[in-house]
Amino acid sequence: MTAGLNILMLTTNEQSSRLSFRGTRNLFNSKMRFLVPRNDRRRLVLVVVSCLLNVMISFGQDIHFSQFNSSPLNLNPALTGLFDGDYRFILNHRDQWSSVTVPYNTYSGSIDMQLPTDKFHIRHLPKGIWGAGIVINEDRAGDGILGTTEAKLSLSYTGKISRDSSQFLSFAVQPGITNKSLNLHNLQFDEQWDGDAFNPNLPTGENFQRNSTTYLNLGLGMRYHYQIKPRNSVTVGFAYTHFNSPLETYLANSDATLSPKFAIHSNAQFMVSDNIDIMPSILWEHQNTFTETILGASGKYILDPQQNTNFYLGLYMRMGDAIIPTVSMDYDAFTVGLSYDINTSALTAASNGRGGFEISIIYIIKNFVPLHSGKKICPVYM
Repeated sequence: MTAGLNILMLTTNEQSSRLSFRGTRNLFNSKMRFLVPRNDRRRLVLVVVSCLLNVMISFGQDIHFSQFNSSPLNLNPALTGLFDGDYRFILNHRDQWSSVTVPYNTYSGSIDMQLPTDKFHIRHLPKGIWGAGIVINEDRAGDGILGTTEAKLSLSYTGKISRDSSQFLSFAVQPGITNKSLNLHNLQFDEQWDGDAFNPNLPTGENFQRNSTTYLNLGLGMRYHYQIKPRNSVTVGFAYTHFNSPLETYLANSDATLSPKFAIHSNAQFMVSDNIDIMPSILWEHQNTFTETILGASGKYILDPQQNTNFYLGLYMRMGDAIIPTVSMDYDAFTVGLSYDINTSALTAASNGRGGFEISIIYIIKNFVPLHSGKKICPVYM
């Protein structure tokens, strides 16, 4: 999600109900006030709800998905190229808060591959799996007020660290370009209140130098994978993004920067029976003073291993915010996943529990089927 706004103070008096809030450190350094007439209670409620939404959004300042495992290049660049195939295409879409206000829409598309390094004939190139990919994200936060567009390139390397090829370690870099734009026409300021209504023709009193900012974004990733045996594995990953702390502001004479973000994720697969696996996952993210944790598990039911037909049913929780039921299915080269955030936070009074719908589509192209010796399965992408 995109960075939002934090409540600064809320006071009332006989003349008006004043709600004042300012932007997070990476957006604004000045205060913006909204005046709401005392008798216009409905408008006051809408303003308060809008601010609560933005407060919650500020806890996830970056674009992210509840189905985080289905958006690997956004989760950790070290996951680039780690799949059973030659090319992987992924589409993700998230629609949030349509029950409360103008929906917040997020779109993501990526493609990654394993590089044929054996054909490059580069001397002293470490043996292993080299992966490359690109991910493009687009986010629109309510009424088009705040927009984010970014493109990130990923380059990863995976090498084995055990003689029996059961343990692997991956490293990756991910440079990217991010653009954030602000539609000032949809904002109102207290200086524009003429006593009866907001007058958009009045000056805002704010020192906006621009309504768009573009910056370089740098990220790193690492991943450890242990293949215990077929259908039994453990993976742990670490991602460090915005480590260059790029300048992100719309104001003149401002040194506001985007805080680095740390992410730790882990998932596992354990065989329960001939046709059933259990797959727990956890994601912990920390940025500036904000922390988010998603944890849960999915059950995998194997319908037809020859045609790669599998059904998944899962339940996850974003701590302090939402319960997330998920359902997905593999069929041959396709995987389609659906999820819905059931809001459990303080916003429930306005949202009635309705949070966000999400869909993911994964398509893998496999140009050839390698011959297996029967001694060892490929453990890297399990």
